[in-house]
Amino acid sequence: MKIQMIVNIKNDDGTFGAESTAIEVDVPNYEAFTGPEQFGEVFDQYERKVLEARNAVVESATENYLSEMEKKNTVRGRGAGRKNN
Repeated sequence: MKIQMIVNIKNDDGTFGAESTAIEVDVPNYEAFTGPEQFGEVFDQYERKVLEARNAVVESATENYLSEMEKKNTVRGRGAGRKNN
């Protein structure tokens, strides 16, 4: 079984502000929950993988966000240095 997380950074107008970021990780399937004695251990495995995936996808999305911001600021910076005739 897998869990997939997709992060989209959107502008106020609904357009995408940066490239979408996705991650997919394996998690224990339902059959792994064989009884009450294993529930805590199996759920812990599930939770750890989900939290690690969340951290990774948000880190990647943040890198995309900062990259887009850098591109836009570089373009603005070039335009700011020009004189209007």
